[in-house]
Amino acid sequence: MLRPIDIQNKEFEKKLKGYDCDAVDDFLDIVIQDYDALCKENKALIDKIKMLTETVEHYKEAEDTIQKSLEVAQQSAQDMKNNASMEAEAIVNRAKLDATRLARQIDDEHIKKHQEMLKMKQEIDTYKLRVKTVCENLIKTIDEI
Repeated sequence: MLRPIDIQNKEFEKKLKGYDCDAVDDFLDIVIQDYDALCKENKALIDKIKMLTETVEHYKEAEDTIQKSLEVAQQSAQDMKNNASMEAEAIVNRAKLDATRLARQIDDEHIKKHQEMLKMKQEIDTYKLRVKTVCENLIKTIDEI
């Protein structure tokens, strides 16, 4: 590819009426071709920069979307954790209430059974006393005969 110094240092043969037109035309053809190639390359690079810029913008938007999604996911996870914690606390409280209720029922049933036992003991004592009285009466009757 031609460099600017090549153009600057280019010398043409001089003829009677000036430069050799064919040599100048040939050189200009080379300059035009190189300049055309540079223009095409410049346009291709500009297009590539535009495409890369659009790609970067697309990825920035994707990054923003991912960041927002991450924040939403973190908030959802925190909410779920809080809800689970509250639910666990409610379950524990319910279990404590159930345990207290069951303990009260067991105590009530124990008291009831104890009262039944005392009543039965009293009835046994009463029955023993009656049997003893009957036996004593029988012994008195036997002794009298």
